[in-house]
Amino acid sequence: MRISTGGALTLLGLLGLAHTTLAVIQYRQVLKLSQEEFEALPASILLELVLSAAVAVLGGYLLTGPIKVAIMPAKGRSMDISSLRTDFISFNMRSRAMPLDIPPLTS
Repeated sequence: MRISTGGALTLLGLLGLAHTTLAVIQYRQVLKLSQEEFEALPASILLELVLSAAVAVLGGYLLTGPIKVAIMPAKGRSMDISSLRTDFISFNMRSRAMPLDIPPLTS
């Protein structure tokens, strides 16, 4: 099984995000043991988070491949697309099944 560059970068980025998550959990446990207040994450964990997210996004971008243009042939158009008349759209709802002789609500 062969992994592409985009797949490898995505996997590396996701593993980095998982490691960052575990590092944050461990940092919070150390703060609880030392009875300190949580103010902010250390710069090393934030840097790891940003780099892992960037690598995962870059891998996802490379994994998708080039964008293909969707071209619709002029002769193959159906009536739904070629003559869309929004004035004549009707909504089929359940309210049509309700009886019309409902007495008004009184307070």
